[in-house]
Order: sequence, then C-alpha cells, then structure tokens
Amino acid sequence: MADTIRARLAKKNYLSDEICNFTFEAIDGAFESFEAGCHVDVFLGPDLVRNYSVWEWQDDGTSFSVAVKREDNGRGGSLAMHQLEQGVEIEIGGPRNNFALQSSDEPIVLIGGGIGVTPIYSMACELKKAGRDFSVYYLVRSHEHAAFDALFNQLELGDNYHLHCDEVDGFLDFDAFVLAQAEDCHYYICGPEPLLNRLQTVSAEHKRGTVYFERFAAPATEGDVENTPFTVVINSSGENIEIPSDQTILAVLKDKGFDIHYGCSSGLCGSCITDVLDGEIDHRDNVLDDEEKAEGDCMCICVSRAKSDVLVLDI
Repeated sequence: MADTIRARLAKKNYLSDEICNFTFEAIDGAFESFEAGCHVDVFLGPDLVRNYSVWEWQDDGTSFSVAVKREDNGRGGSLAMHQLEQGVEIEIGGPRNNFALQSSDEPIVLIGGGIGVTPIYSMACELKKAGRDFSVYYLVRSHEHAAFDALFNQLELGDNYHLHCDEVDGFLDFDAFVLAQAEDCHYYICGPEPLLNRLQTVSAEHKRGTVYFERFAAPATEGDVENTPFTVVINSSGENIEIPSDQTILAVLKDKGFDIHYGCSSGLCGSCITDVLDGEIDHRDNVLDDEEKAEGDCMCICVSRAKSDVLVLDI
C-alpha cells in the first residue's frame, strides 16, 4: 500500500435514507491539495478500494468529508462504507483530481445527478468564493433524494440554483436545456452514465458548449475487445514479466508482490497511472486526455494494455 495516510472516522451522519456522510480526520500528518472535484481512495479491506469525491474539507488538510449512497446491488464498496463505525481507523489515499475546474472566462453550468452532486457542490463553493457567475442544476428522482438541497440553499445562490425532481418536473428536456444556455458555456457534469451520455450527445448535435465530466463507471463497449499477451519490463530491476491475454498488468504485478497503488480497477480514478519508458500503449482508460494519451509516456495499468510486444515501466 503506497501514498496513504491513516485517518479516523470522526463523524458519521445520514443526509437521507440512502446517503451517509463520513468525515475523516488525519491521525498523523495532513492531506495535501484538496480542491473542488478531487477524490480520495478509501481502503476498505484486501482488494476492496473505492474512490469517493470530497465535498468538504479543512484548508489545513486535517479532515475531509465524503458522502456515499448505499447501493444494495453494487460491488460492495458502499455497503462496506455504510458498515463503518465511528472511531474506526482506515487508510486513505490521495487526494487526486481528474475533474478540476478549468481556468477560463466562459459561462459555467454545474450539473449533478443524484449522488454525482458531491463534486458539483464543492465546485459551487469554490466558484462562489471566487466571485464567479455560474448556475447549478441538481437532478434527482424526488425531493426526498435531494440530500444536498439544504446545503445548496445555504450558499444563497438565488435564481442560479435549480432543483429538478423528475417526480414533479418530469425528465429534463436536454435539447431545450442546452439551447437555453450560452453557446460557449462550460458544462461540468457528474452522475449516472445515461445522464452524461445525453448531455454529450445534445451538446455535440447543437454544437453548443464544452462538456467536462466524471464517470461513476466505465462506459460500455460494443463487442468484445481482443486482448493479446505482451511483456512488461520492470526498469528498476530489468525483470521481464509476461502479461497473458486474460489478465491485466495490475493483476499480474499484484500477484508477484509489487506494491502498486490502485483504486477503482476500471480506468476511472487514475490511482494506478504508471510512467512508461518504452513501448506503444493501448489506452483503455477514461482518465487521461487525448493529449496525454498521444504523448505515450504513462498509462493506467488496471485496464490499458500494449500494442507493442514489450512495455518498459518505470517501476
């Protein structure tokens, strides 16, 4: 386990029937570089690491809060989080940020769908503090699911804050929504995959706005992706390690005892980004942007593979 700080669960309180807030305090040292849109890795057990967006923190890095929705049919992370008892000590990695606000003068529209509101709330706080003009759209099924509504109201955003409840307001008409916004606006959106896909599609169709996003899950791919075996060379030792077609680099290195920092294992969080010294990468993540992928000097080893026969990793 690398680059973690031990923290204590100082506070646990429910924001709704499904969503629980967890406030962690650093036991030794402090966390660095909290900023709007960032996330942390929570080490819940052997091979159970989950990433959660930070929605509130102390400027000195001594504590932070994440809100987690209980998913009874999920992969187990949310249930493990909800079972944590106040006072428990746990390892935390990060923070890291793949969803940072960009420095620009364009109009800003923040969109949070369900529990995807957590990074959106932190962005609203940062933008208000900076005196920027922006608007917020909080999309939920019903008012009882709007766990952050009271917190947004405390920001006193006035007409720039919009709570949209499907149960009352119907499903959001994204065509009308996009056409009502400034043509050059920047959208920041986090939420379920269909919500993200719809905004991206409509924005592209109308050629209006730029969409920045964070995903909950890796996007579905059409058909099976063919995997071929390749060799990884560990630069520090010169060791050659074969990566079979049915295993990832991360899985093989973990089995061989390498101390690799990882989180989602789905190419979403960037925890396992590793420098590549030689070889051609088959990028399959949703973290690195097009420019970073084109440079070819780093990769997410949890999902990405090799196009060349050999990859030399800076490990």
